[in-house]
Amino acid sequence: MKPNKHFCTCEDLSCKLHPGNHKEGCDPCIQKNLKAGEIPSCFFRSVDPDISHIKEFKAKDFVDHFLKHPKD
Repeated sequence: MKPNKHFCTCEDLSCKLHPGNHKEGCDPCIQKNLKAGEIPSCFFRSVDPDISHIKEFKAKDFVDHFLKHPKD
């Protein structure tokens, strides 16, 4: 049986907080983002997978990204 692959959409696989690099799931990443006043990249990717234009991951940046990619 294959091990379950984590659903994380983050492409920064070298990040020590990436769920694929430890056994604590998303908690360390979310804690880091909350402390920095940011939103994890997976939220941005859920709106549109192309986040190459995102410079910062603050709440305002997420709202702007969300408004630029309306869903039907």
